[in-house]
Amino acid sequence: MTAPILLSTVGSFGDLFPVLALAHALEARGQPARLALSPEDAARARSQGLDAIAFGPTEAEVTRLTGLDRDALARQVFRNPSPILASATYPMLARLAADLAAEAARARAVAGTLLAMAAPLAAELADRPYVPLLLQPLLLRSALDPPRVPGFAPPMLRRPDTAAARSWNRLWLRVIDAEFRRRHGRDQARVRRELGLPPTRAVPVFGHPAPPVAQLGLWDPVVAPAPADRDVRLTGFPRLAPEGLPGPLAAFLESGPPPLVVTLGSVSHALGGDGFWAGAATLARDAGLRAVLLSGDVPLAEAGDIHATPYAPHDALFPHAAAVLHHGGIGTTGAACLAGIPQLIQPLGADQPDNAARIEALGVGRVIRGPAHARHALQDVLSTDTRAAARALAARLIPDGAAQAAEALLQTLDAPDR
Repeated sequence: MTAPILLSTVGSFGDLFPVLALAHALEARGQPARLALSPEDAARARSQGLDAIAFGPTEAEVTRLTGLDRDALARQVFRNPSPILASATYPMLARLAADLAAEAARARAVAGTLLAMAAPLAAELADRPYVPLLLQPLLLRSALDPPRVPGFAPPMLRRPDTAAARSWNRLWLRVIDAEFRRRHGRDQARVRRELGLPPTRAVPVFGHPAPPVAQLGLWDPVVAPAPADRDVRLTGFPRLAPEGLPGPLAAFLESGPPPLVVTLGSVSHALGGDGFWAGAATLARDAGLRAVLLSGDVPLAEAGDIHATPYAPHDALFPHAAAVLHHGGIGTTGAACLAGIPQLIQPLGADQPDNAARIEALGVGRVIRGPAHARHALQDVLSTDTRAAARALAARLIPDGAAQAAEALLQTLDAPDR
């Protein structure tokens, strides 16, 4: 029997769903997949018929370790995850990696996303090939296509058209690497000593002491092409099999014209600022639109033209939208691109400003400060030209990103020099 590929991820639905889609695509090709996920995510994976083990702390344990509630935890991750890495992740990382190494030893290979930091260590301990699954263009950290987030650009130059500009960007990347070593180098060294692994100069969080056999970028090259200074294979946005919409939401959609869909993703629904949800409803009404508010655990009053629900699958909902207002998470961004829907993006942090800037540059969305300041931006994205650009973009995207990612992973592992 073929040994499984061990997949691991940590984070929001934007981290989880692409990995679940990849697992399904591997299984469809006769390659078993085994998932190492948080207890909550493992239960979701098993409900889809996937082989998943509960690994690492529960959400409640994370909030206890950090002393932060869900909203505060999300806010800290978006703005600066280093305190959480230092106080919660690194203290348990050696134990988690040692536990996962037993699973890695029974696997054909290991693949994981950025925050699944035990996965590459487990692969190294078990002497198994490791494949990073990069979810966001920002993670390439390219001097030729620098991340569009505070702390990277400026001072990195957005358009490094000269040798001097490219040298400046490379210098700045080295400065960033030095800062990550300052923040987490001792933690990284301690973890490796506890595991009996040799010292490394790899950049904490971003680097890999044992060179990966390949890197997969799980986004579409039309949205962000692979820069020449990074060796990565782009596969398109992975999608899960379509889910049905809740009955009340489906009825609302059928009862009138396409609405403005509003979501802040799956991590926190209270970070849009005071009055975000009320402002979004007002924004829609002022434009003559109905609204669907995916407001999570934030209680909202409904009206005839406003439908509030905790969650709905984006791939099923977005094709019914006139436009989507969101936070710029890569999963939501990809779903909106695939649906051919114009976007308003209010970035909250992390990779979101970079994703938002790329969407704006493609001419299919606008970056906003909040619903109260978005009236003209909404008019722009509802224009004939922007809607046509969004549809044209969708037509150019890879339609089966999960299948492409599975093929790329298997081709890498089946290569003759492996």
